[in-house]
Amino acid sequence: MYLDHNETLKGQVVLIDAFINNKAKLTKIEFLKRVSNIKYLRTKYNTNYISFYITSIDEYNNLIKFHDLVNKGIFDFPYDQVFAVAIQPKLYNWFKTTNITTIQKQIASWMAGSYYFNPQKRDIQKNQVYELLFEEILNIVDTYYKDYPIPDFSALSKNLLNYNDDTIFKEEERCREKYIKSCIEYCETAPPDFLNSPFEYYRIKEWGVNDCHNFEFVQAYLRDDDWEKIILKGNSNDDMNRSESRDDLWLKWKHVYTTFDQRKNFVYSFYLESSVTSKVKQKREQIQQHIKDKVWQRDSGMCVQCGSNEKLEFDHIIPFSKGGSSSYRNLQLLCEPCNRKKHDNL
Repeated sequence: MYLDHNETLKGQVVLIDAFINNKAKLTKIEFLKRVSNIKYLRTKYNTNYISFYITSIDEYNNLIKFHDLVNKGIFDFPYDQVFAVAIQPKLYNWFKTTNITTIQKQIASWMAGSYYFNPQKRDIQKNQVYELLFEEILNIVDTYYKDYPIPDFSALSKNLLNYNDDTIFKEEERCREKYIKSCIEYCETAPPDFLNSPFEYYRIKEWGVNDCHNFEFVQAYLRDDDWEKIILKGNSNDDMNRSESRDDLWLKWKHVYTTFDQRKNFVYSFYLESSVTSKVKQKREQIQQHIKDKVWQRDSGMCVQCGSNEKLEFDHIIPFSKGGSSSYRNLQLLCEPCNRKKHDNL
């Protein structure tokens, strides 16, 4: 997904690759001469670089890479042309002030709580989660939840629907308190806001947490042909003024690039909210657990499109952005690939 060049980044912390000139085998002065004619910069959202639902060794390693990016300015991306990254402040501060071991333990603690309090999803975690992480999840469960009773949420959900009995919410809160206590004992710190419930993660815009079980941040980059044309050959006839590009990020990047030797700081800017009154976006309502349980039972724990039982997500049939609600009738189970295809088509 590309950003229109007039769209502003709001509340983002921006980091740069201060040594990108080395990739072109140029000095800083030579590099700036080559790119002096550029007015716009391509940007895109990256939602695949780091995930907190760790299903592979790559996702596990990406936690470390992301921590190195925030703390050391190491741009360890699969392609060389990325040289600026914009991150939500809360996500940045979490990685900046928390060591990587604690972050990994907080994620493992959340996944252990999710595993224990959602028995119907245990097989999914067992089949999907990175093997060594799953072993740690089982150790956490055995240590902190062994004798803790799980409420019959299915029966409580029926009581809520049939008799307006709200006991389910009290039981969920009791389980949350147990989870938070266990997390503090295991990690010696409370979990981040978006992982404060064992029943679900929360999509919090201020953290950059999205619907795809991962963190969202903005990349600034040159395409392969731009790299060849602009940097290596120094062509002055640049044509980067396109709808998928932006000028604000590029101007700020060039400013800090020229002063990095004095500042020695990879973080160079906070994009603040504009003082101009903008249209307030509707806040996405949380899907209540008893509704999730009903949808899960109705769709038999499988993707309604292809029948897969892996990487399932709760999808709004009528998108939330189009006025769809988080109601039982407007929700369905889709696997991640089918959900991505649907959003791409939209």
